[in-house]
Amino acid sequence: MVKAWMISIGLWWCTAVAGALPGVTELGKSPEQITDRELAVLLGERVGSSDVIAIGESIHGSSSFLRVQERLIRYLVVNHGIRLVVWENPTLRSLELGRWVSSCATPGTRTPAPIDVLYMPTAADRALWDWVCDYNRQHPSNPILFRGMDIWDRPWEHHTRIESLAVRVGVDNETVDRVRQSCSVSRLSSWPQIEARLAPLQSTPGEYDRCRVALTTIMHQSQQLGKNLKSAKTVTADDAYELAISASTLMGWLGFYRYFWSDDVSSWNERDQAQARNTMLIMEQLGAARAILSAHTSHVSHNRSKADWWGYGDLKSGVFFFQAMTEKKVFNIALTAYEASGTQGAWLTPTAASSMDRKLHHAGHRFSFFLAHAPFLSEYARWWMQNGNAPEGLENGIEIAPADHFDAYFFFSQSLLDQALPARPMWQP
Repeated sequence: MVKAWMISIGLWWCTAVAGALPGVTELGKSPEQITDRELAVLLGERVGSSDVIAIGESIHGSSSFLRVQERLIRYLVVNHGIRLVVWENPTLRSLELGRWVSSCATPGTRTPAPIDVLYMPTAADRALWDWVCDYNRQHPSNPILFRGMDIWDRPWEHHTRIESLAVRVGVDNETVDRVRQSCSVSRLSSWPQIEARLAPLQSTPGEYDRCRVALTTIMHQSQQLGKNLKSAKTVTADDAYELAISASTLMGWLGFYRYFWSDDVSSWNERDQAQARNTMLIMEQLGAARAILSAHTSHVSHNRSKADWWGYGDLKSGVFFFQAMTEKKVFNIALTAYEASGTQGAWLTPTAASSMDRKLHHAGHRFSFFLAHAPFLSEYARWWMQNGNAPEGLENGIEIAPADHFDAYFFFSQSLLDQALPARPMWQP
């Protein structure tokens, strides 16, 4: 009875501040000011029953998106006990920030967060990592953990790790040698060498297939070793999973470039399959039943129906592949805006009548929340969502069936670039 009363009060609050469009809650405050109670009304039961909560931004480095992302992560950590944050960031490069996050749980001098490892960081990124460090200092026995799941590392560093980690965890020499012999990229150690090798690789798919088989064997063997060693509570379990993550990352990197010049959909899907495998392996490695995943909307969409992402076609996402691999439940949230800019530039404002962002903006919404089945969405079967600049003659963004792609949405009338910070090279670090 008491619980029902509290829910009814919460629903009254949502209705009381609801905006002009049916099913849309106008929040009427800045992201930092939203209370846990308010977020519990909007999200509580939905995220509480999910294994992964994925937060997708439609442009990197946009200040309002970053502020609401930080608020959501704080809520999920404190109120739902989630301690693993997985990021769209390379698996190896992210280790530096991961070590910094973990070091906050140990008393000592606090150093600045190495957020230059992130893709195109801004001043608005700092607040999250300051909070994460403060949280870990206050909860040293149950800290937040951080890891990246993307593929843009130096491939030769992954090959070096495969050689050393395989010996450490006991993978047989024949399996390791098969990688060495099948993957010509494993014998290269600079970007100029790799660029010279990638072009001929397109005309020799046999080598790609042999390399992929060898890497797949390493990945499956080391994943199983990791499970066995973890059950036996052996310290080398971590090394086995790191070996699997390196093999998986290389498969995604190599697959991306295998199809780069010939098949955009296959190329990007190789990357997203690797993101899915890496997320799965990271969760297994750290014994995390649940996780927060932060990435671009293209990597966290459910993709239950087709959408043409930036003219490439019906790309699938890391979340799409992750759910197929693990059968875990993912609740995903899209962050979108009418006027958006970030470290990827400034997006054109949408013009189509069926633009979700235009509809919300013209109805007077400024910062709002709605679920994928909000009544106003019944006006069209498919809506445009802000997601990049379109070629001339086309609507700006991506056309989606809202319920097929995301479970919930946070909308801003305006989310702009704050202040770009120094960053490391993204594609060839």
